[in-house]
Amino acid sequence: MRTPQLNLRATFANVAILTLLVGQCATNAASTNSAATFATQPPFIEPAVPQSTFTQPKRREEGRDPFFPKSIRPYGEEAKPKNVPVVTPIAELSLKGISGTPEQPLAIINTTTFTAGEEGDVLTRAGKIRIRCVEIRMSEGTVLVQVGGQSRELRLAK
Repeated sequence: MRTPQLNLRATFANVAILTLLVGQCATNAASTNSAATFATQPPFIEPAVPQSTFTQPKRREEGRDPFFPKSIRPYGEEAKPKNVPVVTPIAELSLKGISGTPEQPLAIINTTTFTAGEEGDVLTRAGKIRIRCVEIRMSEGTVLVQVGGQSRELRLAK
């Protein structure tokens, strides 16, 4: 009679051989299937990336700028300048005093002191205006100034 150990050894050997054979067959089948799979799979094609499109409105009814809703810039319209004449407040200029030497006379116009040939800003009720002191006549008590291209003679108040 056989001993149970020998029978166990033979069974173990048979199972090992059978496992190797099945494993070998499975590997061959997998390699055959994987080759067939690569051959039938199409190449990878990247999908197209959608592009944003923006349309520029030509009229206010077509759209507006969300950041500047009151702007007319997107419509191609330019702000039409109003024909408002530039008013220089010459009437608000007054000669307050004349001082200095005959060689270097000084004139105080409103609150600013000028020498002959000097240009500067003068404060008025309407704001600052730029004037140029052309000539100071100490003996007559007058000053010749230019405001925006116009000449004007200012006299000392009596």
